[in-house]
Amino acid sequence: MTSDDLSDPRVPGNLETLCRVWGYAKYHHPVFCDTLCRVDVDSALFALLPKVVHADRDTRNRHLLDWVRSLGAYTPNRVDYEQSLAPLELVSTVDLAWTRDTILLGCDLSHLLQDLRYAERGENYYLRMGTMENGPGYHYLSLRNEKSYPTPQMDSGLNLLTLFRLWNVIEYYAPNRSLTLHPWEEVLSTYIRLVGAETDPVRFSRLYMRLIRELNDVHAVAPVEMLFGQRMLPVWPLQAEGRLFVGYSGDSALKRGDEVVAIDEEPISERLELLRDYASRSNEASLRQALRYYGLCTRRDTAEVVRRRAGVCDTLRVATVPYGSVSPLYDPAQLEQPPFRLLADSVGYIYAGTFSREHLAEVGQTLPRTRALIIDLRTYPQNMDFTLTALISQSLRTEPVVAWQMVHPTLALPGLFYLQEQWLFEDFGEVAARCTEPYKGRVILLVDEMTQSNPEFQAMAFQSCPQTLTIGSPTSGANGSIVWIPLPGQMTSFSGIGALYPDGTQPQTVGVRLDVEVLPTAEGVQAGRDEVLERALELARQ
Repeated sequence: MTSDDLSDPRVPGNLETLCRVWGYAKYHHPVFCDTLCRVDVDSALFALLPKVVHADRDTRNRHLLDWVRSLGAYTPNRVDYEQSLAPLELVSTVDLAWTRDTILLGCDLSHLLQDLRYAERGENYYLRMGTMENGPGYHYLSLRNEKSYPTPQMDSGLNLLTLFRLWNVIEYYAPNRSLTLHPWEEVLSTYIRLVGAETDPVRFSRLYMRLIRELNDVHAVAPVEMLFGQRMLPVWPLQAEGRLFVGYSGDSALKRGDEVVAIDEEPISERLELLRDYASRSNEASLRQALRYYGLCTRRDTAEVVRRRAGVCDTLRVATVPYGSVSPLYDPAQLEQPPFRLLADSVGYIYAGTFSREHLAEVGQTLPRTRALIIDLRTYPQNMDFTLTALISQSLRTEPVVAWQMVHPTLALPGLFYLQEQWLFEDFGEVAARCTEPYKGRVILLVDEMTQSNPEFQAMAFQSCPQTLTIGSPTSGANGSIVWIPLPGQMTSFSGIGALYPDGTQPQTVGVRLDVEVLPTAEGVQAGRDEVLERALELARQ
């Protein structure tokens, strides 16, 4: 397909209708519940494309009708679906009004699709619900049977498959579909015109990053490091006021508090604007996170770095390391210290990044002698067994409490989700003794842009305790489990389960609730201060 094809006014609308009908049939028709997968849905798309792309409306609809009919007979059974789903509190994220549009589809195709909604069917070949060891009630969506194709050269069919597959997965299985950057139906019509005839790999890569950015979900993965290179400075970075600073350095020329002003003649401020356009993110906090992840990338083995120290700028040559060698998630200084320790004035401190089950007993014995407990969630737990949350049942609450409302896909009817209250102490196992006398001191949570997903989930649990105070800056706003989507030559993901506060408040794209906002300042970072921790210690002493 070329730009000349897209100049035909029929083409964008035909491709949009094809995408919708193809994806709807893929997730509704029982033929795609066959474990042998006798009909390859991608091949069907490639076969339909040349038939419908330049067709008039009646011809297009006839081809689509013939294709759906060719998939085989099915038995509609709406009553059975309604009875089986009746006990659940349901939430719909999809608008299927287009299936009732007889002007768009014609009467025959419209009626066929409406009946197909309630066709009797089993588990879809392309979608499976799996379980994880986090607990008996924890499920995740798997798209493992989707094909990923090598892309040695640009191909219109594969480009459109990338868009169509992603669009339909989000359309029917993303609990946060309504939170995309632009209305999701507009994303389809916009990107058909952009990706359909693109032949330049670099331009397509940037289009792809913009497309993933449309999810408005920092869980969505895109190869953003390709913007700047796949090497990086050997630095654990800190950010303040849209600027990057050295927190820890593996190069003697860079010290804590130094500001990195530019890399390879590219100012950090310009990189921040590129990230604003291309980086996957949920909010401004996750843009700050992206700056810490990608701001120090380079294509060179030895980078040219403009450093500002004590107000004076100079240019250095710094040997680089492969991207990912230094993780922004883990403060190297913290990794050298015990995850639980006492700070001044009998204040307990937990670094969530390395805290594990073996430390629970020590915390339980020490906590009664402390005036406050600080839990640093400005990282990501290396141990994913919810040991930290077990502190609540061990020391903070005597009775179970609803900590979250989870939003799960029903799978029975694509686009329909159900709400489920998640009680603390349930499903995650007995990893600590039950509390008989709640801790009387304050529990202070430290959060910032690196608090994402699991730490946000745990912060919401601790916020169910009356002793808890949350301070810091807005979190990244990406909660729930990750669902991976194989795409041609790519892999991306999205937040596949919604996690709300018990009252229904949405933390996705917003972040967890803050009691005291403290943003780090450039002056404080340059001086080597942790202003969030300092404020927490002040509150602990009150």
